[in-house]
Amino acid sequence: MFEGDEIISGTLRSTSHSYPVIRGIPRFVNDEGYSDNFGYQWNRWARIQFEDQNVGGPMQGHTRGMFTHITQFNAQKLRGKTVLDIGCGPGRFTDIALGMGASVVAIDYSSAIDAARSNFSCKNTDVLFVQGDALLLPLKDNSMDYSFTIGVLHHTPSPASGVREAHRVTRTGGEFAIRVYTAAGFYTYPTVRFWRALFLGLRPSLGHYPPLAYSYVFGTLGFALGKAWRPLRYPLHAVFPTAWLPDYRWTIWDTFDAIATTHQSGHTPTEIAQWLHEAGFAAVRQIEGNDFVAQK
Repeated sequence: MFEGDEIISGTLRSTSHSYPVIRGIPRFVNDEGYSDNFGYQWNRWARIQFEDQNVGGPMQGHTRGMFTHITQFNAQKLRGKTVLDIGCGPGRFTDIALGMGASVVAIDYSSAIDAARSNFSCKNTDVLFVQGDALLLPLKDNSMDYSFTIGVLHHTPSPASGVREAHRVTRTGGEFAIRVYTAAGFYTYPTVRFWRALFLGLRPSLGHYPPLAYSYVFGTLGFALGKAWRPLRYPLHAVFPTAWLPDYRWTIWDTFDAIATTHQSGHTPTEIAQWLHEAGFAAVRQIEGNDFVAQK
C-alpha cells in the first residue's frame, strides 16, 4: 500500500528472507525483545526532549548541546551526508541531524520507532525509520557516511557488539560517535539497581505501572525538595533514588528511564576505547568522560 511515494504496508523480500513494512516502517525484528520498556516510555513521553518543546524553559538547548558536544558534528560536516542514528528513540537527535542537512536512517529496537515516525509525520524531511536491533544492524557494509549512538548501547546485552556493527556499516573515512553510562554514576547506584531488579521481577504481572508510580511519587517529592534546597533531597535519594533535572517533566521521565530498563550497565573510558579499537576504528578521540568519536 502506498501513500504518495511512500510504502505504508507491504513486504521487503530478498532471496532468503522477507520482512514486513507496517505503518511505513520496515520491521527487521519480530517484537521489542529486551527493549519493550523503551517502547512504553517513548510513546508516553514522545516529544519531551525535542528542542521545540523546551523553548523558554530550563532545558532549552540541552538536546542540541548534547548532540554537538558528543558527536562533534556540525552542518558543514553533515550536509548532504547519510547519517545513522542507532537507538533513535522518539527522534530527538535525528531532529538535530536533519536540521544540519543530513539524510538520516533512524533505527530503534522498540516501538519507540512508531513515536519517532509520528513525530516527523508533518515534516518534509529526508529520514527513514527502521525497527531493528543495534547489535545486528539491517544495513549493508560501508553504507553510512556518519553514525552515532547516544545513551543507548548500555541498554543492550553487548555494547561492544553494537560498536562492531557501527564500524561495519560506517564507510571508510566516516566517523562514529558514542556515549554510554559511566561505571560509577546515578544509573549504576546500588539502590537504583535494587529498584530496577524489583520492578523487572514485577513486570510480567504488573507491567510498567510500578516504576511509573514510583517515578511520579518519589520523583515529584525529590523534585520539590531539590527546588527548595538541593541537600534536602539527599536522605530521600539514598533510599528512593530519583533523577533531578531543572524541568519537572524531565525529572519524572529520567527517573523512569533509570529504574524500568531490562539491561543497564556502566563503563569506563578505557572500556569504550577498547571496544572502538577492537572493532577496527583507526582514530579514536575521547571528547570528555565517556564521550568518544572514532574514524574508520
